[in-house]
This record gives sequence, C-alpha cells and structure tokens, in this order.
Amino acid sequence: MRRSLSLSCLLPLFLACAKPDADDGGDALEGATTQDESDGPDGGGDGDGEGSQDGDGDSSGDSSGDGDGDGDGDGDGDEGEGDGDDGPKFDLGTPDDVPAPELVPVKELPMLESITFYERTGGATPDPFTFTVDGAELTVRLDDPLANANHDIDGASGEFYDVYYSDEDGQFQLDGSYLTISGTFAQALPAGGGLNLAEISLNFSDQTVEYGNYVASFVALGDNAAPENVERAIDGDLQTHTTMGNTVGQMERLRVTLGFDSTSGPPK
Repeated sequence: MRRSLSLSCLLPLFLACAKPDADDGGDALEGATTQDESDGPDGGGDGDGEGSQDGDGDSSGDSSGDGDGDGDGDGDGDEGEGDGDDGPKFDLGTPDDVPAPELVPVKELPMLESITFYERTGGATPDPFTFTVDGAELTVRLDDPLANANHDIDGASGEFYDVYYSDEDGQFQLDGSYLTISGTFAQALPAGGGLNLAEISLNFSDQTVEYGNYVASFVALGDNAAPENVERAIDGDLQTHTTMGNTVGQMERLRVTLGFDSTSGPPK
C-alpha cells in the first residue's frame, strides 16, 4: 500500500516536469542550434535559428522573409542589393536625336585653291579639268541646253558638262557643301555611256588633295548607263570611272553629286 501511494504521488510530478512550457509554442527540441547549423565562433548561423518573425524558420532579425538574415529584401531590386533596376539610367538618345554634322561651304575651306574634275573620254588616263574656287565655272549653273558655246567641260561628240557648288540633291547652291557635275550625252547604244567621272579633288595650297568620300545623289539615264558603278567616283582610283548613260530623248541631265569629309562629314 505504501509503495502504491508513492508511485501515485510521483507520477503527477514526473508529468509536470516533462510538460513543455505553454509559452514555447513547440516541442522541447525546437529552437536548439546544433553544431552542424553553426557557422563557427562568430556565432552566425545559416538562418535556421530562433527568433524569426515570420515563422518560416529563417535566422533571427530577418524581417523580409528571404532567409538571408540581412533584411535587404528578396533580391528583386526593390531595396538594397538586387538586380540593379533602381540604378541610375542614362538616356543616350536614338540615331534620330544625334545632330547632323555642321555643313561647311566648299569654297570657304581654308587654304583651298582649286578643284579638279577628272573626266574620262578614252585614252590611258582621265582628263583633269581644274577650276579656281571663285571662278565662273563653279559659281554659276549654266542654263539649258548645254552646247558647244555653253559648257564647262566637253568630252566626246555631243557630250557637255556643267560643274557647280550644290546641295546634296544636286541643286545649285553658291555656299553649298557638295560638288556636282551634270551634263548631256547624245549617243545611245552601241556607244558607251557618258559622264565618266573618275574623281573630284579639292586642291589645297599645301599641296594636299582631298577626294570625295561619298556619293550624295546621282542621275543615270539611257540604255548604256551603269549606275551600279557610281561608287567608282569616290574610290580614290583615277583609273576607274562612272558610266551614267545618255540623254537621248530625255529632258533631264546626267548627274553625280559628291560629298567631302571636310565639308559634309562622314557618309550618310
């Protein structure tokens, strides 16, 4: 009877000692940091220790719920470290926003003395036709029709040319940044095409020259034209030339208009 009474008294006491504290909210082992979860002597853990505010098992002090313990957010760029979406942004513009280079009138180039048009009409080399900067040839566009008594350059039979300062479309412009050669040629096939321009050179007083760097515009006409060769007028080779055709039955002139790096900038 005495032994039975002793057990009866001890049993409630044992149960009371084993019962977890009601404020712990978990079993007796939860919240304990094991050796495997410890980072070392600095006391940092892997985010599984006690003290999480959101109940997801992350480290103490992490208020964002991302498990990194630093409160910096979840790495989506909203706060602190992330994908950089909130970094400084620079509007570099579009090609249409970039201002065009400032145009310089050809005849106002410093040290420019003369301009040479190399036109090929047979022979082993092209013929150079050189005009002064302020001469009557370049500062006036001749009226139509071009003829024996009305031209700046003549070539084969029925081939006459006019040269002048212009805009990029070949329209006469005294302070233009482009040079144009336009003309007529009265021979169709089987004759070869006319307006055989090798190069246009700007001749400076220091003996340097500058060739055109791009074809701004052109007009090719007739059955003996080869417009695909127009780039030969800017290849720097005096042994190549354009073939712009003929004006038989046409009201328009053949034409080549060139730009220069020093006056109209890089190719457009």
